[in-house]
Amino acid sequence: MAEVQTIENVACGFCGLGCDDLAVEVEGRAIRARAPVCPEAARLLRRIDVPDPVARVAGEEAGPTDAARVAHQILAAARSPLIGGFGADMAGAGALVDLAIRFGGVLDHYASDGLFRNYAAAQRTGWLSTTLAEVRNRCDVLLVVGDDPAATWGRLFERLFPATPLFADQGRTVVFLGGAPGEKASAQLAGASIVHHASADPVAALEALGSLVAGRRPPGESFGGIGAEALAALAEKLRNAHYAVVTWNAAELDDGDLVAERATALVDTLNLSTRGGVFPLGGRDNIIGANQLLLWRLGYPFRTAVRGQASAHDGALFATQAALADADVLVWVSAFRPEPPPDLAAMNFTGKLIALAHPETVFDTEPDVLIPVGTPGVDHAGTVFRMDSIVSLPLGALRVATLPSVAEAVRRIAEG
Repeated sequence: MAEVQTIENVACGFCGLGCDDLAVEVEGRAIRARAPVCPEAARLLRRIDVPDPVARVAGEEAGPTDAARVAHQILAAARSPLIGGFGADMAGAGALVDLAIRFGGVLDHYASDGLFRNYAAAQRTGWLSTTLAEVRNRCDVLLVVGDDPAATWGRLFERLFPATPLFADQGRTVVFLGGAPGEKASAQLAGASIVHHASADPVAALEALGSLVAGRRPPGESFGGIGAEALAALAEKLRNAHYAVVTWNAAELDDGDLVAERATALVDTLNLSTRGGVFPLGGRDNIIGANQLLLWRLGYPFRTAVRGQASAHDGALFATQAALADADVLVWVSAFRPEPPPDLAAMNFTGKLIALAHPETVFDTEPDVLIPVGTPGVDHAGTVFRMDSIVSLPLGALRVATLPSVAEAVRRIAEG
């Protein structure tokens, strides 16, 4: 029986929050997380001591060299590849960009909807964004727009509102504009004052709130389901804050781009007399780091097509769902979690599927080539970026790897 080894201060690369204080127990190839850990990290870190699956070609087991060779042949014959999913660490993301430069293709991340809703607002108006450290240490009024984000980021409020901030020592308030805080959020915010304003239309509520902060009273008695007097009191609280922050999850909001735009306008007004910033939520599976890498390498973010020596960006045309209509090969990459590709049969996709996937991924359509890959921070070391794009996190290996990293798998495919 293998000895149980406890590893402290493990960094988590799954949700973008960048928790780096996890403890895990490793027994042979088995891994289990201990507190403090959120349910998602516990689920995605957990491993049992069983052999990893092998590569497959057309549903039949194949060696890694044969699988890479077939994938190379498919890409060499492709007219319009799509490299999607894109759940990879920085080394893997760089290798995927190199793959697109060699064979051509559209580049997109499976979680990019929220990113581009935020981009829509930033492109129109710009924004004053803040960082996790600034929120932790300076924010005294936090406005949360939409549903309770603790359902997605299990330790969010624990990270944002520590027991002893460096500067925000005058009392802290969290205002939920939309859904009510759940038990987890309420417990993590035990030291703060919690206010909830139910709203089915946060865009209307934010627009009215922005007018009130600017000293203009819009006509009407209710905005987004919130009474005018309640919004006026909230506007006064924001104006009197030392450091107000507005946060939202654009991926979960139908009007996420409009929420981002109204939040940005509100913060702009606040900065005329006090300090404030926006803190958009996101960052799953290193989307922030990979997106920055594309900007560095290509000059464009995700939803960019590489053809020959030229790159072209279109946030609508090159989104995964739209790009599949023209693609004849989908290279699906998801190393952090068993995230399957979209329902290709329902989308009438008849091209080839090459999958560099988490070994527990379940596919509706058997890939033409399946290469199981290791998870960054579990099977191999790597680097990811936190959701605020400021801090890069080094991930360490927790066990001896038997699967290649995305970077290694892509290199084998490129070499053919």
